Amino acid sequence: MPAALTIRTVNVAQAPQETGGPLNRLLRSAHAWQFVIFLGAAPSIFIAIAASTSADEKLPTARWVLNRYAEVSGERANLLKHKSVTIHGRYQVPADKLEAATVSYTKGGASVQTFQLADGRRGATGYDGHVGWEVGLSGKVTIHAGDEARTMARDADMYYHLHVMQYFKSLDVVGVQNFGGRPCYHLKGINNWDQPNEQFYDKENGLLLGYKFNTAWRGGNGAADAIFEDYKPFAGILFSTKQIGHDSNTMDVSFTDSVTWDDVPDSALQLPSAVKAKLAAESPK
Repeated sequence: MPAALTIRTVNVAQAPQETGGPLNRLLRSAHAWQFVIFLGAAPSIFIAIAASTSADEKLPTARWVLNRYAEVSGERANLLKHKSVTIHGRYQVPADKLEAATVSYTKGGASVQTFQLADGRRGATGYDGHVGWEVGLSGKVTIHAGDEARTMARDADMYYHLHVMQYFKSLDVVGVQNFGGRPCYHLKGINNWDQPNEQFYDKENGLLLGYKFNTAWRGGNGAADAIFEDYKPFAGILFSTKQIGHDSNTMDVSFTDSVTWDDVPDSALQLPSAVKAKLAAESPK
């Protein structure tokens, strides 16, 4: 595994168009330690063109491509040594002159991501092993159940890339396709909650370069994609440290600044009091 690796690609991704603007898109950006999952509709500045491939070239299986990523990223060799991860980063919307400091905690199938604006306002989102939740800048609490909660549970799985197939009903390599100017193995599948998903892994070095999916089912704009770039090592594991995206004419940028291991206290994952109150109010009497 290389000691350091930087990849630059043309970006076409972004967070979903949720109500409440870019901060709510940030709130839905769980699983930041691996990638920003909740990415939304993008007016595509990227055109996917099938790479020239000989007709008799044999494609690998999806499992082979996924296992290769787990190997080259260092996750296969190093991730199971750890029980939790803390990630500090930044989230920006340049057009709105908005910037937030972010902290993500993941442990035992639960996660919490917090953000703080320069003016001191705060918000958070998380999954506690049962329900997903958000607390917005105004203090408004939103509870997520059903397939949205299943999505957040996946995002709270810090070992996701070691068992991707567990989350899919089907996932196959359908060809070799240029993505961000790089020839990639193109995977297409249906996840366990019946949503389509496409994944793009660099044919040469095996790293994950992007996703395409649809956000309409959870209130997004529909067609969506994501690009991951600037891979750098943290304790032997490569992370995408920069995600750039577009949602309509809005560009969002997420950065990973530091990654530390096995330092998440249980208290960091506790439900906020406002979320507990909301759940109590909504529970059957």
